[in-house]
Amino acid sequence: MERDREIVKLVNVLHRIARALRHIEWTGVPEDAPRFCLQQYNRVLRRLRELEPAISNLFTELPETAGTAVVRIATHELAAYFEDESVESRRRRRSHCGPVRVHVGVAGPHRYW
Repeated sequence: MERDREIVKLVNVLHRIARALRHIEWTGVPEDAPRFCLQQYNRVLRRLRELEPAISNLFTELPETAGTAVVRIATHELAAYFEDESVESRRRRRSHCGPVRVHVGVAGPHRYW
């Protein structure tokens, strides 16, 4: 059970890496941010290989020269391998925005307390 919880946490990290890379591609940031994301991807991959040796033939570490788009795609593919086909994960993939967020306070011209 502890193994499964760690895999879920690592998949969440992969999603955050992919989101950061998308942000980097849109806005451009200092040169060290894409490299950090690449290094994090490779660290997560190494740990997932320890937990699930079967992925060793499917996923390889990326070289330092890999571009942000390649790292983002690899991150999505690795996360997809471990995601279940639950309703929530399918909904998250369709929306590309994660869980639904509800903002309480002001809606249109009316205030709600």
